[in-house]
Amino acid sequence: MNKLIVMLWIGLVGLVSCNAKPDAEKDHDQLITSQSIDSKTAKIILEQQEDIVLIDVRTAEEFALGHLSGAKNIDFNQPDFEERLKALDTDQKYMLYCAVGGRSGKALKIMENIGFKTVYNVAEGEGFKQLREQGIPIQQGDN
Repeated sequence: MNKLIVMLWIGLVGLVSCNAKPDAEKDHDQLITSQSIDSKTAKIILEQQEDIVLIDVRTAEEFALGHLSGAKNIDFNQPDFEERLKALDTDQKYMLYCAVGGRSGKALKIMENIGFKTVYNVAEGEGFKQLREQGIPIQQGDN
């Protein structure tokens, strides 16, 4: 009888310990919300959530030719790109875009690794042109 109790106890302890995640991993899984979206969904999100920071990861030259109103330019191709992302508030909500979604998709992965909590990426095949076609306000220049 004692052997049976000991074996059940060992089995229970083993089962619980195999399913347990370290606290840091639990927090990471619960807090990060990142997703790729199309331009129509981007417009809806921007209309419903005023606190989203737009990040245009195109070059300064592309940005100056036209960008979403209020967007911040952080050029993906610059050597200090990741450092500039690390300087941002990881608790803030962000939406990334570029010309067609390639650079912003890569930027999304970097932001996930840094630990940003909420990041939307305008997906591959979508980008500035499609966002503009949705009627999202545009401005020109470096602002």
